[in-house]
Amino acid sequence: MSEKPKKFEKKNVLFLVIAGLLIIIIIMSFYIHALRNRSTTTIVTAPTKTSSSVSSASSSSTSKYVEGKDYIVKYSNDGILDKASVDEAMTATGVNNYENDMDTDGGNYAKIEIYYNKAENVVVQKLFQNGYKNNEPTVIIAYDLSTKKQVEGYISKSYYDNMPLVYTWTNDTVQ
Repeated sequence: MSEKPKKFEKKNVLFLVIAGLLIIIIIMSFYIHALRNRSTTTIVTAPTKTSSSVSSASSSSTSKYVEGKDYIVKYSNDGILDKASVDEAMTATGVNNYENDMDTDGGNYAKIEIYYNKAENVVVQKLFQNGYKNNEPTVIIAYDLSTKKQVEGYISKSYYDNMPLVYTWTNDTVQ
């Protein structure tokens, strides 16, 4: 007695098609979820500028951006870190060229936040380009005040998480 092979019925084919589509949908949803939740932080080593070129650019009488109108600078947490140290770190890393920071062909930044890590004596600069989301910075730069050098490589969150915010620059031309 031999058994006949089973024939696929229409409902079995339909079940296989639906199961296949569900598997594809699940795989796509995991992929989309992974893309949305991936870290967008980029660690960049900024070129070092000489202090004379930076100061001449920021003190130019032909400046097209005006503090208080186009951008706002705020030093906070007085007594934690002096303004001169913040300015030193910004000059050494080229971040205080506001003309370039605002231009869409330059930095195109919406805001810059600077934190101070007293234990490491490091100033951490978080730069946010226009259109940033979830309060994630586009660029993170750290400057070691002890060695007078930019920190190379990956800047971990331990450098700036729960550290005092000592400076904020906000681009008021961003819509």
